Amino acid sequence: MTQPGLTDDWEAGTFPPSSSDANNTVRTEQLRALAERIGMPIENYGLLNRALTHASVSADTAERALDYESLEFLGDAVLGLAIAHRLYERIPDRTPGEYSRIRAGVVNRRCLAQIARRLDIASAIRLGKGEELAGGRQRTSLLADCLEAMIGALYLDRGWTAALEFVARVFEPELDRELASDRIWDFKSRLQNYCQGRRLPLPVFTIVQSEGPDHRKQFEVEVSLGGKPAGRGRGLSKKEAEQNAARAALAREGFDIG
Repeated sequence: MTQPGLTDDWEAGTFPPSSSDANNTVRTEQLRALAERIGMPIENYGLLNRALTHASVSADTAERALDYESLEFLGDAVLGLAIAHRLYERIPDRTPGEYSRIRAGVVNRRCLAQIARRLDIASAIRLGKGEELAGGRQRTSLLADCLEAMIGALYLDRGWTAALEFVARVFEPELDRELASDRIWDFKSRLQNYCQGRRLPLPVFTIVQSEGPDHRKQFEVEVSLGGKPAGRGRGLSKKEAEQNAARAALAREGFDIG
């Protein structure tokens, strides 16, 4: 009986000609176990097999084994949209520039590889002997590519909702971290983007007071919007005081600053 999502020739990928049906079954079970462990509701294990197959496999086979590269292209687009969707749900009051900057902090090879390692997908990746010997299984770029390809495979097999839910869940820790960092340290950029979005002059920050010894000096900064005072902040550096002044101005403008 044919298993869900599989055909005899694994529509989306091939095994080496030397592989037996028994080996195909072992691979299927390996992929099924991986999908269950990471909570990926994929049914077409042929697509998942392709998402985890590096181009170097073809060098060791008499036939071309379909690799992950085209699925990676698709998965990159799906991932970007999913993170944008999640950002809009969580912080609907930002500018396009802010959204793009926060997304870039999550959708990058270092972050993707970190998630791939947390999901422990490396053992399921098919590599050619040369790539294996070169340490490809733990290479940051390869792990990131495979994770994107897996997202592309899930999107093709189960559609947008399944892909969005998977991305939202596995990327949530990184998204939380990025948003926390953004809330704490990037009030000045948020205020500048707010002004640019409303075609206002950029905010002007002025030191109104500094006190204390040089090694422990405290600064007080006032920020003005359109020539009018909009908020004040204090800090142990000019940068910190500016951030706190910008935070006060954003709060006055009705932003949720956490």
